[in-house]
Amino acid sequence: MNNSDLAKEIVKLVGGKENILSVIHCVTRLRFKLRDEKIAETEKIKKLKDVMTVVKSGGQYQVVIGDHVSYVYDEVIQVLGIKPDDAAQEEEEPENKSIFNKFVALISGIFMPVLGLMAASGILKGFLTAAVTVGWVDTSAGIYEVLYAASDSLFYFLPIFLGFSAGKVFKTNQYLSAAIGAALVYPTLVEMYNNGTHLTFLHIPVILMNYTMSVIPVIIAIYFMSKVEKLLVRFIPKSLQLIFIPLLLLLIVVPVSLIIIGPVSTYASQLLAKGALGLYSLSPMIAGFFLAGIWQVAVMFGLHWAFIPIFINNISVLGYDPINAMLYCTVFAQTGAVLAVMLKTKNKELRSLSITATISGFLGITEPAIYGVNLPYKKPFIMACVGSAFGGAIAGMSAAKMFGGFASGGVFGIPMFINPEGLGWDFWGFLISLVVAFSISLILTYFFGFKDKIEEPVIQTEKPAILDEAIYSPIQGELIALKDVNDEVFSGGIMGAGAAIIPENGEIRAPFDGTVVSIFQTKHAIGLISKQGVELLIHIGLDTVNLNGQFFDIKVTESDEVKKGDLLGMFDLAAIQKAGYDVTTPIIVTNSAALADVIVLDLGSKVDNSQKILDAKA
Repeated sequence: MNNSDLAKEIVKLVGGKENILSVIHCVTRLRFKLRDEKIAETEKIKKLKDVMTVVKSGGQYQVVIGDHVSYVYDEVIQVLGIKPDDAAQEEEEPENKSIFNKFVALISGIFMPVLGLMAASGILKGFLTAAVTVGWVDTSAGIYEVLYAASDSLFYFLPIFLGFSAGKVFKTNQYLSAAIGAALVYPTLVEMYNNGTHLTFLHIPVILMNYTMSVIPVIIAIYFMSKVEKLLVRFIPKSLQLIFIPLLLLLIVVPVSLIIIGPVSTYASQLLAKGALGLYSLSPMIAGFFLAGIWQVAVMFGLHWAFIPIFINNISVLGYDPINAMLYCTVFAQTGAVLAVMLKTKNKELRSLSITATISGFLGITEPAIYGVNLPYKKPFIMACVGSAFGGAIAGMSAAKMFGGFASGGVFGIPMFINPEGLGWDFWGFLISLVVAFSISLILTYFFGFKDKIEEPVIQTEKPAILDEAIYSPIQGELIALKDVNDEVFSGGIMGAGAAIIPENGEIRAPFDGTVVSIFQTKHAIGLISKQGVELLIHIGLDTVNLNGQFFDIKVTESDEVKKGDLLGMFDLAAIQKAGYDVTTPIIVTNSAALADVIVLDLGSKVDNSQKILDAKA
């Protein structure tokens, strides 16, 4: 199933356009907010070939796709007929959401837009720390100064970035929200704080604080601003709102933030950090064992979003965070478990999926491992949780800490756990925790957690009830083997089995009775499905997507019923060739993996719509 068809199926099965309030995507998931989750046909969505699973958490209906989710997302917003910027705008909030779900949705909405940049900045900062520690670079060197500025800018000016994203979540002016965050880290005020200068506002003492890298003050300030803005809108005439609402918000929110919100929330941040550290210090080993053991379960349900502000707040207040250091091994544990499956299975498809999941795991993305392999087989996931628990216990026992940023997982985040003051037992213990979690999970899964069975609940694809489908030539020309097409995606059979035609004219006709399921925006490709369920892609020319629809004239629309021989479209053969494009046209059965065989007929012959070129059998 191609991305366009998958997007249409997902939109249909979640209840259609009218049931979708908003949709965004992260690294591996489409995250819907639905009017009514009960309408969504969850079991049918889970059975779609390119869907790993469905997770309902934090008020979001999450369809786990994998690392190509961005392509499916692009098709989803095409189906919805909206722009990417509008896809995340909520029309209304469901009334029955719990307080916890609202909190998780709020935190994820604020942090998700900056999480990738935050992880990248943290990794760069970690590598710089490692380079200084081993003596590769000096802190006075120009390369260090420039790259440190690149790595630290997000964290230093974090209130500006969080202010901007909080503005979107609280439905207020995002640029004004960013300005409020900028006021908190304004250089003059930071310098006055560092120098111990006293400041008053209308004779009211201003308790100066350093808000760089802070999290809570700006979020509360923007929430306060959103409420003040609603009041101002009620009393200020519409003709004056453009200037006077931003003016009054600056006059009200900035002083209130510096005098009240900032100091109070900063003290609250310090209490939160001390509380987290207090619980951790009771028994770091037990804390690590318990938290790491259940962490991937929490991630599955989206509960990890509630911890992210704690991680970052600890960095801001304490300069380090011990909690994420205990949890970091869980990624390596899941990776060890899926590697064990890869080593033990004789199933080619499962091995291929496990290889991809292992590589993704080492890069910090565990969804392919969890949802593609470990969770469907149950025991590998359990063994990974056991390995995680022991790894977390070692990290806690060694007092491992994350310094100066945020690490989201994988080998590239490891340098973030090096103490800027130098290498010590805390870092070596951290490395041991990763090795232990990985090794225990791999060994337990290989010997006790996986049996190579035929039944594969997630990986197997249901075969449609097709007996014998004749596919006639959609284009007049010479029939050639797919392996002779000058494009490895087609010639390698990655898209599916089929053949190709070198056209002699520019007519495209229906190869069977069926339905038009997709017409690419650039008009160079048409997707069809026969009445018996054969999915067919007609791709006119190679790389002709670059023509952006020029020289193509499609006569049908999506969802049209067609009969064999109906004219689907026209293309200017000579003009396409003159533009320098190969007009070889692949004819692909995109669901051929679900069929018993796709037979190619009469290779090398001249064909037209009266002749069969493929036979699809089940």
